[in-house]
Amino acid sequence: MNVEETLQAIAHSQLRAEKRAELADRRADRADERMDRAEQRAALVEQRATLADRRADRADRRMDQFDKKLEVTRRLVQQGMKIVIDLGKSQKELSKNQKELGKSQKELDFKFNALIDAQNRLAEMLMRKGTNGRR
Repeated sequence: MNVEETLQAIAHSQLRAEKRAELADRRADRADERMDRAEQRAALVEQRATLADRRADRADRRMDQFDKKLEVTRRLVQQGMKIVIDLGKSQKELSKNQKELGKSQKELDFKFNALIDAQNRLAEMLMRKGTNGRR
């Protein structure tokens, strides 16, 4: 009976080993399923990352275009400010010249009126009858 007990012990041991192997196979299958799901999620993450990179690249290109336009606008404003400053200086000079011209015109008017008065007096003297040049 010793042989019989040994065979039974071996059979019992074999049964336990097969159950452990079956449990191990199930755990491995579940692990494989989890791994497949993880790979699918990783593929989705990678796909989303690729799309995000493309969006970021497009955004960078738009930013570069905006920066170029902003730089051009800055230059235009800078040139415009120079023009405005030059116009201000020209306006001041023109105003100064206009004042000087006004003063000169007043002097000319005064002298012209004096000349007219002198001419009128001369004409009156010449128009008097019977004068010999004396008053």
